[in-house]
Amino acid sequence: MLKALAEGVIDLFLPRHCAVSGRPLLDDDAGPVAAEVLRRAELVGADYCTRCGAPQGAGVGVIGECLSCREVRDGFGTREIVAAGRYAGVLEDMCLALKFGGAREVARPLSAWLTPLLIERGIADKIDAVVPVPLSALRTLQRGYNQAELIAGGLGLGKPVLNALRRMRPTDRQAMLSLAQRRRNVEGVFKARKPAVIEGKTLLLVDDVMTSGATFAEAARTLKRAGAKAVYGAIAARAALGEDS
Repeated sequence: MLKALAEGVIDLFLPRHCAVSGRPLLDDDAGPVAAEVLRRAELVGADYCTRCGAPQGAGVGVIGECLSCREVRDGFGTREIVAAGRYAGVLEDMCLALKFGGAREVARPLSAWLTPLLIERGIADKIDAVVPVPLSALRTLQRGYNQAELIAGGLGLGKPVLNALRRMRPTDRQAMLSLAQRRRNVEGVFKARKPAVIEGKTLLLVDDVMTSGATFAEAARTLKRAGAKAVYGAIAARAALGEDS
């Protein structure tokens, strides 16, 4: 009761605002993003690439390779990647608000979109644990949280979330780099924490946005070198080179 009273007083003097549109939230807006904004999000449908998670045009169906990942001949170190949607419009705004705007609550709807996809595609039953892609210690301190960890923690899969990776050094922002530069930028950047914890396990690697897949692939391969049996992927949004910010 005291918590509800405190929240009511805060809402009275400091009304909540939508993390994307900025307008005051209404009583029926349960989350951090206005309901009409969420309805405009372009989420993945029945047409997608299992290899990189990229949504496809209507009628394409489920494919194992697409134009977004064809040039990545060595793959991403994963068996399959699931994306909630394309990095554009509302979904892009939500990822930016989460990553750079301090709107940590935005992780909740992103997790809520990913969870049924992971269940429907049978991945939830195959994994033993969930692993977020880590930030550097400096970036975590600056941001106050790791957005991938928030998304991972909100997945309703009944699996433990393991901080099984450590980022060994800060890296340049991937958005400013070419494909080749992105790969060099993250080479050797991750190290497994306590490999015995993940040895023989099938893991779900989670991040907010994937573009070239260089960071994701480096993290997945680090887990496999440390003894993981297999790695699947889950990302909030799939971007193409030049689309990420």
